[in-house]
Amino acid sequence: MRISKQKTMANNFKKHMTSAATRRKRLSVNIRRKVLWRQRTYVLSAILTS
Repeated sequence: MRISKQKTMANNFKKHMTSAATRRKRLSVNIRRKVLWRQRTYVLSAILTS
């Protein structure tokens, strides 16, 4: 009983860690995308106004 409980806790912990890591990665990708988009729009507006 006790060993199986520890095993499931370890598995849950592992799952939680991987999901947290993927969430962090996805967030960083989204932020990078937003920054790139902002830069692109800024460059376009600078070209159009000049």
